[in-house]
Amino acid sequence: MAGPMLLVAIFLTALHMKYILFYGGEFTFVSGLLYGSIASATDPVAVVCLLKELGASKRLSTMIEGESLLNDGTAMVAFLIMLDISEGAEVTIGSIILKFLRLAFGGPALGLVFAIVTSFILKKLHNNYVLEMNTTLFASYLIFFLAENTVIHVSGILAIVTLGFYMTATGKTRISAESEHAVHNIWSYLGFMAETMIFMITGLVMGERAVDPES
Repeated sequence: MAGPMLLVAIFLTALHMKYILFYGGEFTFVSGLLYGSIASATDPVAVVCLLKELGASKRLSTMIEGESLLNDGTAMVAFLIMLDISEGAEVTIGSIILKFLRLAFGGPALGLVFAIVTSFILKKLHNNYVLEMNTTLFASYLIFFLAENTVIHVSGILAIVTLGFYMTATGKTRISAESEHAVHNIWSYLGFMAETMIFMITGLVMGERAVDPES
């Protein structure tokens, strides 16, 4: 339900901005959809932290984080489509559908291929946490680069989400038991650092805007 409900939220946000708050002028309904694709994506960080404090199961936290990742991927696809329309690019209903299908389904397809290859490589490694960690890290960054910055041009977020789901369900069994603890700790630290940097950068940008609104 992550994808369909996000699309509903984007549409309702556009309706709210245009016909309830009465934004007019250059703020068209497409602009409202563009804004909705940015504002409708959920942030599970605070919720997950609260669940940890309450002693909730790890499974519940993982489900919420996974749903949020799918939301982010769908929101990014919608944002790219709305951006093309708002910039005046010549688009048709057919081209919009084709682009949505390419981004939404091409990303998971690429992620699945990478997941199978990564799982095969990990199977060949044994009790070498340095190589196993580097393999998972390299696969994650390479798949995003190929998805977003090459002629493939599919959703990098959905590709990484698919890679993560596959590794969680099947691929993690290819990591040797001796290395699993080290790989898990390193990825946990990288996730913590990424979340911290995002909030710091957001705070700096918002603070700069508050001091100098014309910037």
